[in-house]
Amino acid sequence: MTTVAQVGVRGFGRIHLERIDRLVDLGRITLAATADPGGPPDGRDVPWYEDLGQLLPRHDVDIVSIATPIGTHAALSTAAMRAGAHVMLEKPPVASLTEFWRLLRTVKETGRAVQVGFQSLGSAGVARMRELLMDGTLGEVTAINARGAWVRDRAYYGRAAWAGKRTVRGERVADGVATNPLAHAIATALAIARTTGIDDLVTVTTEMYHAHDIEADDTSFVRIDLADGPPICAALTLCATEQVPPTVSLVGTRGTAEFSYTTDELTLTVDGTSTHEAFGRTDLLENLVDHLSTGQPLLVPLDETVGFTCVLEATQDRSAPRGITPHHVTWVGEDDGAHPVVAGIEHWLDEALRTQRGFAAAGAPWADAAAVETWYPRHSLAELALDGAVVAEYSDGSDIIPTSSPRPYLHPIRTLSGVRISESHPADHDWHCGLSFTMQDVNGVNFWGGRTYVRDRGYTWLGDQGAIRHARWIDRSPQHLEQELRWCGPIVDPLEHPIEPVELVETRRLDWWRDDERTWVLDADLHLASPTGQAVTLGGPGTNGRDVGYGGWQLRLRHCVDARVFGPGFTSADEVFGRTAPWVGWTATIDGRPVTVGMGHHDTEAEASDRWFVRQGGEWNGIGTALAWSEVVPVPLRRRYRLVVADGTLTADRLATLLRP
Repeated sequence: MTTVAQVGVRGFGRIHLERIDRLVDLGRITLAATADPGGPPDGRDVPWYEDLGQLLPRHDVDIVSIATPIGTHAALSTAAMRAGAHVMLEKPPVASLTEFWRLLRTVKETGRAVQVGFQSLGSAGVARMRELLMDGTLGEVTAINARGAWVRDRAYYGRAAWAGKRTVRGERVADGVATNPLAHAIATALAIARTTGIDDLVTVTTEMYHAHDIEADDTSFVRIDLADGPPICAALTLCATEQVPPTVSLVGTRGTAEFSYTTDELTLTVDGTSTHEAFGRTDLLENLVDHLSTGQPLLVPLDETVGFTCVLEATQDRSAPRGITPHHVTWVGEDDGAHPVVAGIEHWLDEALRTQRGFAAAGAPWADAAAVETWYPRHSLAELALDGAVVAEYSDGSDIIPTSSPRPYLHPIRTLSGVRISESHPADHDWHCGLSFTMQDVNGVNFWGGRTYVRDRGYTWLGDQGAIRHARWIDRSPQHLEQELRWCGPIVDPLEHPIEPVELVETRRLDWWRDDERTWVLDADLHLASPTGQAVTLGGPGTNGRDVGYGGWQLRLRHCVDARVFGPGFTSADEVFGRTAPWVGWTATIDGRPVTVGMGHHDTEAEASDRWFVRQGGEWNGIGTALAWSEVVPVPLRRRYRLVVADGTLTADRLATLLRP
């Protein structure tokens, strides 16, 4: 039988225990132990420990259920997975995007499952709302709106040291109306829009206030602009006149669909006629138990909460929320039972959503345009544009966490018609980011990201990661970029032994142009040198004992169907993997549209020496060169490459012509 340990037995931990009790009564699980520094739960004859660190060595549990302060989620989940347990994790999953990538990496390394406790996503109403978003019942859907009007008194913020705080002792805890009490509103809207990846978001705009004497927000507007689909807007407050069930609504040209995610009820209004629907709900802990016993898909796996975590990051990576001046606030009740009511709040919630621009733009007298800030998933160095259309964005890499080796990269890369062909931060390798030039072993420093391959040990965390950073522009002109980059490392603390610092200077030149109405071309000229004269070599897994090598000019491609790899003398990825060739072609269907990608050498010497590392199907898709398949390569070094991106399916002859130096 599945065994469960509960960490955190007070506050929302009591709800976790109630859900555990239901499954115990059904004979599906047993509660093996609990952990809480505040003492054992009342009335339970179950082993109790002060913390998870004491519990894990004494109990071999299948699931660790966590309902603790937000800032502890990442560390506790990691400890549970390292001990072999799966995790039922209260929302929000983590306090930062950095913690998210690290935790997701632990999921991959341990093979454990993490289910995130956005309970509303267990409702069958979410699937129904997805249907209504796409099937035309509402006409053209122009907005996905989340509205939350709740009441919270002073006692609510006095219940715990972290309540109402953005940080505690310098550590982020990320409490706030949008990230904690009404987080389900945003998570449900994102799920309805199928916003499960970081590439689904373009920007997140936040407008944040507080009427309580707290540092976090209790009244906020959030607008999420999507790569594909109507904007998601959320108007949320804990300072309402009275508490009402929060809703997520689809607004269409023919009507609306209003889903109450706490009651699992839907009101559908089309052409003036309203109907009502009710739905069942699957408990997420039970779903996790089913996942472990029968392979049932998780309803809220960690990797599908990156969209919400981006919203959380947007609320924290900005200036502090602004206080609403007292003359716009009425306090109702006394002492700890008193709660604030913001003047006209229900009206301004509705107006903020109607205009899709927030409180200040709607004219709320207590709002301030200076409270509005916009967050981007990545920071742009430049845009590659052709005839006014952006075909690729050049990011500085600051969105990559230190252990994934920050570096500039091109992403998203699009065809001329706008089909995105590249991927960044996938769940399987968060350091795979679009198209970049990098190596895993540069005099012992890892600029690739992730674990380093060590002879006779395999992939190992060494604390050896470096970073490639933009230093200066040499030239910027239409369809041309030339820059200087600095390779420096390590940037993290070595875990096993001292690592000699390394520094390289790279000069990078990018030129791009339109070849015809459906094809554009990118040329890259890369030159690496040691500024100090230090002897530097480039290597990778293949030079450190693995039977394959990689590292160089690497493109992570999107998930696709009908993919085909071809080139001179080969017709599959397996046939070119580990071989030299002038170029590699790749055709596939993405979002129902055919595309072609080609990558080729523009150096005769490199064409003869650098093998190809190509993945097609399976876990992921990608094309890359391997500078050091089995032998290290000395610096200085120069490489020149060409990339072809086209709508439609190009023939091998046509692609060969385009890739020819």
